[in-house]
Amino acid sequence: MKKILAILFFFGCAVGAYFFGVEKAFVNPYPAVCNLVAQKIFLEDEPVKKWHRICLRRQRLVTPYSPRKLVIKDINNVLGLLNVSHLEVFDSAAVKSIWVGESKETGLETDFVDSELVVFKIHPKSPAEKAGFKKGDVITTINGEQPNPWEAQSVAGVYIVQRHQEKIPIKIKTETIQRFEQITFSNFNKDVVIHIPSFQARFFSDEKLQEISEKMAGARRVVVDLRGNSGGNFVAGLRFLSTMICKPSEVGRLVRTRAEKKTSLEMPDDLRDEKQIEVLNSHYEVLLKTFPQKSCYRGELRVLVDGKSASVAEMVGQALKEFRQAKLLGNVSRGQLLVGVWYPLDEVGPGVQISIPEAYYISAQKHRIEGHGVDLDKVLYYDLDELQAGQDTWIKKALD
Repeated sequence: MKKILAILFFFGCAVGAYFFGVEKAFVNPYPAVCNLVAQKIFLEDEPVKKWHRICLRRQRLVTPYSPRKLVIKDINNVLGLLNVSHLEVFDSAAVKSIWVGESKETGLETDFVDSELVVFKIHPKSPAEKAGFKKGDVITTINGEQPNPWEAQSVAGVYIVQRHQEKIPIKIKTETIQRFEQITFSNFNKDVVIHIPSFQARFFSDEKLQEISEKMAGARRVVVDLRGNSGGNFVAGLRFLSTMICKPSEVGRLVRTRAEKKTSLEMPDDLRDEKQIEVLNSHYEVLLKTFPQKSCYRGELRVLVDGKSASVAEMVGQALKEFRQAKLLGNVSRGQLLVGVWYPLDEVGPGVQISIPEAYYISAQKHRIEGHGVDLDKVLYYDLDELQAGQDTWIKKALD
C-alpha cells in the first residue's frame, strides 16, 4: 500500500511539475497581437484605440491549454471587427500555401452558376485530375451534404457529379499539391487572350515581358483575363501595365498614414518584395508609375475580373480602364487593395504569421478600390450549357 501511495505521490508531483512548467512558459498572444496591430495598421487613431481595448480584454479567455487552432480563430474574429482586408493570422500550413503555392487539397476550383456548383479548373497532377473530374461538371453533393467552393477544394470523400444527364459518384482524396501556375495565351483569329493567374514576380522578368509583348504584337484586340487572380507583387503589376500604357504614367499611389515624415518616392523597378517593403516603410506616399518599355501594345483592350480578382489584379484592371479606356467586364471584384506586411507571431506558435495592412491604394482618378472593387463597365453571366460543352461564356462575350 505504501508503495502504491509513493508511486501516486511521485506521479502527482510529475504531473504538477509539467503543468506548472507549461503555465510558466505560457505567453498570452493577445497583448502582442493587439499592440502590433494598433501600432502598424493604416486606420485612423480613434477607431483603432477603441478596438485595442476590446482586443486586450480577449486575453482573459486564453489559457496555456487553449488549442492553437481555436486561438487563431478567436484572434481572427477580433481582427475582423476592424473590417479591412489583409488583416489576418495564418498558421504555418496556410503561410506555406500562400507563399509556396503548396497545400493539401483536392485540386478543384469551383464556383456557383445558376445556383449550381460548377467545376471551372482542375489542377494538373491533383487528386481531382486522377479521379476523373472534368471542367463543367456540376457537384450536387459532397459526402451527402450541400456543396460549396471551400469544401470542394479541401474536403475528401464521395462527390456526386452531374455530367450532362448522368449522375456519377466520384471518390476523391486530398493530397499536398503544388500549383504550377503560368501565364497562358490563346489566339482567336486576330484577337489574343492573356490569362494571368497571379502577379508573382517570376512571371514578369525582362524575358517574360518580352514574350508578352511579342504575343500581343499585331493583335486587333487583347483580352486580359484576371479571373481568379488574387494579386501579388506591385512592381510585377507595373511592369505588365508598362507593356500597354505606352508613356510612363502614375497609375496610383500607396499611402502609409502612420509614416513619421510626409515624404514620397516613386516605386523603383525592383521585383524583390523586401525592397518594396523597405520603400514603403520609409515614406508617406509611394508613387506607382509605369516604366519605359521597348515595345507597347496600342490596340483595343478588354479586361475580365470576377469575385476572386483582388489586390494588384484590381490595380491593373482599374489602371487599364483609366489610361487605356479598356472595358472592365465580369463580376464585382473583391475590393481588397491594401498593402499587407507580414510579421511572425511566435507567441501563438512556430511558423504562425500575421498580415497587417499598413497602406491603402488610390488610383490616378481617385478611385478607392478597398471595399468597392474596380469600376466595372458590364456584368457578365455564365451559361451552364456552354460551360458543360467546354465553352467559356465570358471569353466569348469579351470577344464580341
